Amino acid sequence: MDRVTRADLEDLVREDGTGPHVSLFTPTDRSGTSVQADRIAWKNLLTGTESVLGERGMRPPDVAELLAPAWELHDDELAWQYMGDGLAFYLRPGAHRSFRVPLRLPRVATVGDRFVTDPLLKLVASDRRFLVLALSRQRIRVLEGSMQHVEEMELRDVPTSLRDVVAPEEPRTDAMARPMPGGGAGGRAVFYGHGAAERHHKKEEARQYLQRVASGLHEHLGDQDLPMVPVGLDDLVAMYREVNSYPHLTEEAVLHNPDDLSAEELHAAAWSVVERIAEQEAEQARRRFHDLRGTGLASADPEEIERAAGEGRVDTLLLGEPERCWDELPGAAPVVRLGEDGGPVARCERIDRAAAETLSHSGRIHVAPEPQAVDGSEMAAVFRY
Repeated sequence: MDRVTRADLEDLVREDGTGPHVSLFTPTDRSGTSVQADRIAWKNLLTGTESVLGERGMRPPDVAELLAPAWELHDDELAWQYMGDGLAFYLRPGAHRSFRVPLRLPRVATVGDRFVTDPLLKLVASDRRFLVLALSRQRIRVLEGSMQHVEEMELRDVPTSLRDVVAPEEPRTDAMARPMPGGGAGGRAVFYGHGAAERHHKKEEARQYLQRVASGLHEHLGDQDLPMVPVGLDDLVAMYREVNSYPHLTEEAVLHNPDDLSAEELHAAAWSVVERIAEQEAEQARRRFHDLRGTGLASADPEEIERAAGEGRVDTLLLGEPERCWDELPGAAPVVRLGEDGGPVARCERIDRAAAETLSHSGRIHVAPEPQAVDGSEMAAVFRY
């Protein structure tokens, strides 16, 4: 699987090399059980693209050179056994890029003077970098992740277990010693701690431990502003909140012993919390759109939004599922001539151009999990001015 970042999409949007730009998208089977079907579909997409490039006046040797990396992938049967849920492939003369992604993509190719990026928008618009704090007495782990990846951080000056802070337990003065049955000078003593005192002592040890963890993380994380999701048993999470100094610890926690969870399982558990935060941000954007509608600072008119995006005026773009537009084009493997085909293709292009311009002007994008963004419109925007 390949990670797709906002910077990747911005680079594709800014591509200004000469010659035709080809964007290829296809759904794939991550289980590797449909390799032949996926390769046949890819071949059909490439064959259709060759025809369109020829119709545009491109010489056959130039077409073959341009599409050679995509044909090489077609011939690599092993590569098709390690796909994600979708494949995106970008080609222009002298350069190509590909992404295997955890997102079902439409089966479509576009040919024109620019790349199409909106089928990948959900990976960027819905993505959030975040931290996971796995809390237990046996082990402290901090992971950095996004929707598409997770990686455990190497901790410096942070205790990684209770043993790093608390010395091995010895008999204490608040314990009572009693001889074992059998007596005699060689009898061993057994220590019985008072219950309340024992619980208080354990709690203070845990507090001391978590204070050291919080202090170490404060130094380690510096001025980061990523949300950090705590994962641990209820008592430790509650105690950590009391000593925490990192301002972006999430209110919601995953109450589970993290020692039982792999990095991937921690990622999945924490992502559900981060996803709800992203949904709250999207809802706030929708409310802002409704508040500003009719003031000239918000619109659901596609042409007005596209024009404003090109002028750098879009602060927040709200979209339905942009990949659905391409998915609904007629034909099993349509090849689109950008700027030439009208009808539904023009609608798809308008959404893509608005998204591309919003990206290139540092605007925010929210993608809804349904076809409409707001009130039956597939695109809405809040303007900067």
